[in-house]
Amino acid sequence: MDEHLIDYITRTILKNSEQLDPAGLNAAASGIADIAIVKRTARTLRKTGILSMQLDAHLQQADGAPDPALMKWTPGKKAVLDNEAQAFAWLHEGWIIRELRLGQDGKTVEGVRYRMGYRLYLYHQQHAEGERQEERRQLEQFQLNAQALPERLGAKADKSSNELLMQRISQSGYWTLEQLEQSAWFPPGWSVAKKISFLHLGLAVILIAGQKEMFDWKEIGAGYYGMIGGSKAFDNHKDEFISLLEEWSEVPALGLGLVSLGKITPLYFAGNLKGEWSGYRAGPVHALTDLSIAEDHYSTDATTLWLVENRAVLTRITAERHFLQDTGSLIACVDGHLRSSHKKFIQQVLGSSRVEQVLLWSDYDEDGLLIAGELANTVAPFPLTVKWICHDHSVISSWPEYQSYMEGLLRTTRLEQERIMGGAAEWKKWIKL
Repeated sequence: MDEHLIDYITRTILKNSEQLDPAGLNAAASGIADIAIVKRTARTLRKTGILSMQLDAHLQQADGAPDPALMKWTPGKKAVLDNEAQAFAWLHEGWIIRELRLGQDGKTVEGVRYRMGYRLYLYHQQHAEGERQEERRQLEQFQLNAQALPERLGAKADKSSNELLMQRISQSGYWTLEQLEQSAWFPPGWSVAKKISFLHLGLAVILIAGQKEMFDWKEIGAGYYGMIGGSKAFDNHKDEFISLLEEWSEVPALGLGLVSLGKITPLYFAGNLKGEWSGYRAGPVHALTDLSIAEDHYSTDATTLWLVENRAVLTRITAERHFLQDTGSLIACVDGHLRSSHKKFIQQVLGSSRVEQVLLWSDYDEDGLLIAGELANTVAPFPLTVKWICHDHSVISSWPEYQSYMEGLLRTTRLEQERIMGGAAEWKKWIKL
């Protein structure tokens, strides 16, 4: 019996102190065989199971691929197969192993499960290596294109609207595949292939923005790949890619020149705010668009900036007559998700105003904690006091302390901001603390 097959079974199927029956190993040569599993005790070997397997299928030079249903199997999977004919066919071809487990008496059948066969394991390994090689090829192709970017853009390489995007694309042009996998610039859970596709998109946007002031989504892939189907190259992840593109460039897609998206991202706020082409006074709720944030520059005479997750909190505080004026407050709502235009607005206001403190107020759940952390990172570069509002109306002024508080709270409780809204007396107390 092949030593590699024995090693695979030992690593993935056998339990502690178990081994394949030596007598069965010596007798087994080829074809399908039933080999006993035995467990060594102080005085004897006790039979604990039987493995039925194809002994030499993995040695054959077959071009066949496994059934698609087997492609998600792993070495640890223990499957129940009701279709006996199908199970026998897979067993005969070496894709699976039949594991029969016996009771303490070595005779009573306790259960039957099917495990990944060695041939299927090798196929997965070869398939994964093929994918890995293709990922390296794709990354190398992107890097060749990225390293040629300054030459292709010429004098337009310093275009300010693309500066931050160009910096990241240029840096990624020298990454290893392992660095790409570990990069914190991408959302968690993105595959390597998806990350490389986004890098191609970023490069394509820089190139087309160097040629045109305005362009359509379909033009990006069509111009970059120059072949039939190129216009659809990035369609599968359109919304996610646009969102990350805005985050990397710190300007809305419209600011990069991308038109015909059919949507505008608003920022709702209340309080005194002044821009180069607009001005707002404390009172009703107002809204800015992502494009106005990209093209204007805003400041405030407020000394307290409230950043809240939900619109209901914004409208409730705004409804408290004269509260914003009396407390010198500006309140902005990220509306459940911190977008690139929101970050740009916050940084604009803090960088050009005399805000002394920021109050962060989000839901008391996993998403709320994530938003609180993103907001904390956004305001971190500025020398001011930061406060987090707790569900019991207490205030914490340290991110590690707030993070620890939330992790403890989430073990038992989840709450929305609206449930612990409070009133003007509490809000003023938080400002003064």
